[in-house]
Amino acid sequence: RVPTIALLSMGADPTGIITDLAKKRKRQVLMISLGQGQEPAARKLLATGTASGDWVLLQNCHLGLGFMSEVEQWLLKLEQDPAPTFRLWISAEPHPRFPIGLLQMSIKMTNEAPAGIKAGLKNSYAWINQDMLDSVSQPQWRVMLYALCFMHTIVQERRKFGPLGFNVPYEFNQSDLSASVQFMQNHLGDVESKKRPVDWITVNYMVCDVQYGGRITDDWDRRLFNTYGKAWLTQTCLDADFEFHKGMPGAYIIPANRPGMPGTDVDHYRKYIETLSLVDDPEIFGLHSNADLAYRTLQTKQQLDTILDVQPKEGGGGGGLTREEVVLNMVEDLQSKLPPDYRADDVKDGIKALGGMGKPLNICLKQEIDKLQQLLKAVRSMLVNLKLAIAGTIVMTPELIDMLDALFMARVPSKWVKVSQLVSPNMGVWFANILKRAEQFTAWLQNGRPLCFWLLGFFNPTGFLTANRQEVCRKHNKDGWALDDVIDHSEVLKQEKDEVRKAPEEGIYVYGLYLDGAKWDKPKDRLTDSDPKVLFSPLPVLWITGAQASKASDKKSLYTCPVYKAPKRTGLNYVTSVDLRVDDAPSKWTLRGVCLLTSTD
Repeated sequence: RVPTIALLSMGADPTGIITDLAKKRKRQVLMISLGQGQEPAARKLLATGTASGDWVLLQNCHLGLGFMSEVEQWLLKLEQDPAPTFRLWISAEPHPRFPIGLLQMSIKMTNEAPAGIKAGLKNSYAWINQDMLDSVSQPQWRVMLYALCFMHTIVQERRKFGPLGFNVPYEFNQSDLSASVQFMQNHLGDVESKKRPVDWITVNYMVCDVQYGGRITDDWDRRLFNTYGKAWLTQTCLDADFEFHKGMPGAYIIPANRPGMPGTDVDHYRKYIETLSLVDDPEIFGLHSNADLAYRTLQTKQQLDTILDVQPKEGGGGGGLTREEVVLNMVEDLQSKLPPDYRADDVKDGIKALGGMGKPLNICLKQEIDKLQQLLKAVRSMLVNLKLAIAGTIVMTPELIDMLDALFMARVPSKWVKVSQLVSPNMGVWFANILKRAEQFTAWLQNGRPLCFWLLGFFNPTGFLTANRQEVCRKHNKDGWALDDVIDHSEVLKQEKDEVRKAPEEGIYVYGLYLDGAKWDKPKDRLTDSDPKVLFSPLPVLWITGAQASKASDKKSLYTCPVYKAPKRTGLNYVTSVDLRVDDAPSKWTLRGVCLLTSTD
């Protein structure tokens, strides 16, 4: 009658632990993953388990919260005790609407992925036994197995670095490793029977694109994962002098490769793993040493945000301003600083003076002004309503309560974020951005096309770049350019924004971009490593024009760098990609997690 709830954490699946324990106790586990339409099958399993004494595991119960309430009532109203060996296991992510009664009557447990490369390898080689090492007779098997376990640990640990690690924090777990090991066993057995060498292209494809790649949803993360595969799951991993990161202190090697380090016994691997450092240098992940600073900063921010969330929202009793008075002062300040609404006639006349709606960039300007006007109207209206609600003239709706709480904590109300499509750390940064956008559009409308464009100042920067590409394509109509064959071509200038005196003959200049994970070497005109303790470095003015894809230049000395609106590198924040010159292999900068940001906040 007392279930056990396993709280799910990233990178750790309790299913294996539960099934292994069941085997030791000689019990059968009846499993089902909850989701839409799974309730009847789950009820049948519960009835079977209580009668037979088997264990029942209900997985992903946060996807079936309604059924969890039913399970709670079922446990409370059982007319007769279930079989003595019956156990009910529930796995679920923490959820605010999980039934409190079920939570209180249960035993709670959690299983977290091991922290650190050493701990991760220890965990993998606790799972690997001597029979597995001896299951394939070919000598490269043990080398490939260790390389795979090392890569598994690296991609799990890399998540802690936030966006520098992976754009999306994937839940790589033991099942991914198990499936990849099984494939490698089968592949080596197949090549041995056919007397062929190991097909490393197939190994890379199956491990990186199928087994682990099945979880990866972001194309830039897929590029990163494949970079690891091409570096470590390759013929060179069989060389005696192979290292996972050349020149790194700590000897990250494969024991089976080295003379005097026999790799036939699983205990030899376990002893070697014990010699590894407890502290992981970011360099082993391919990251710059600054990544550790970014990781600690992210940790601190999360802790401070949590502390802020649990603080009482009411004003103090020491005679200071109440919460409503503080917010009211802020509302009046915002109202006084909001830019005026755009008049339709003024916008129409301004666009006409710029050449009319026949030019793609003018269409883009009109669309951006319309979006800004929509935002200003929404903000103005909500500020008026909030003042009336504080005064008691109108009802304080949930939306206005959210706005009141957000402004009191100096955060941006969720409704404003939704309308503006701009996420900022605080109200001050967000409002300054809106004012600067209005300033850019007004100057463009009244004074003509700017010499340089502030890329963050657009609601739809991707649309702005598409309009630029259309204009370039039209200039080359006589050359037979087709828009479908035109791609963005970019070059970093040596000038800063204030040094630009003339607009380009074709294309546009943009400014306000920052490099994350590297810096720009102006004299050498290429990417280089970041300065110590400097997380973001500004990029000089970027010239963006168009070029025919069929005549694109060789990219061997270019790093294709993604551009995002904000440090949170989600698909919604993605803008475009630009090619930057490099001296080293582009793979180095891929592992560095280098990208361009329009905002560092």
